Amino acid sequence: MSDILRQVDEDLRKDKLIAIWKSYRVYIVGFIVIILISLSGYQYYLSSSKSKNEAIVEAYINAINSTDTNISLNRLIALDQISNSYIKGLSKLKRAELYFALENNEEALQLLDSISNDDTLDQVIRDLALYKYLMVQLDILDDDQYFAIIDEQILRDSKFKYLFKELKAIKYLIQGNKTNSLEIFDTIILDESAPSDLKIRAEKFKKISKK
Repeated sequence: MSDILRQVDEDLRKDKLIAIWKSYRVYIVGFIVIILISLSGYQYYLSSSKSKNEAIVEAYINAINSTDTNISLNRLIALDQISNSYIKGLSKLKRAELYFALENNEEALQLLDSISNDDTLDQVIRDLALYKYLMVQLDILDDDQYFAIIDEQILRDSKFKYLFKELKAIKYLIQGNKTNSLEIFDTIILDESAPSDLKIRAEKFKKISKK
């Protein structure tokens, strides 16, 4: 008896499934097709993005490895049109480096300044460009302007905040303001989060300033 009831129950379930299939097969098939197309499209997007990024990285490596400076510059300038903001920023930094090597300091400084103010670039790239800019302008920029730029970076908690602090201390040292200079070097030395190499440099600068 139980076998008969089980068989009847299975037949009823099959009939229900057949009825559901007949009523909704268009929607079911359509849903499956949409899923398959979506998955295929997503896989194509991932593959395409990976290929583009690999090509961009390869172009950047070829640009910086060229032994001809002019060829390197032209290849790096061409990378201004790419969509990868990080590689674009790196290529601009490399261009500035090459301009300095060619003693074209004015163009190099203009490029570093434009990088640091470009909101489309990665913030780390922008901060690094500003740090390099301030390094070159250490004894050139007006003191108030120099300190204002550095203080803004420290308040923003830049990834390079300890390097900016170091520049501020060195600027004070150049001014002959040893009190403020030593105070900043001490904050770097006593800060547990500060990189060890910066602490060592701060100690050396302290010894120099005390002579």
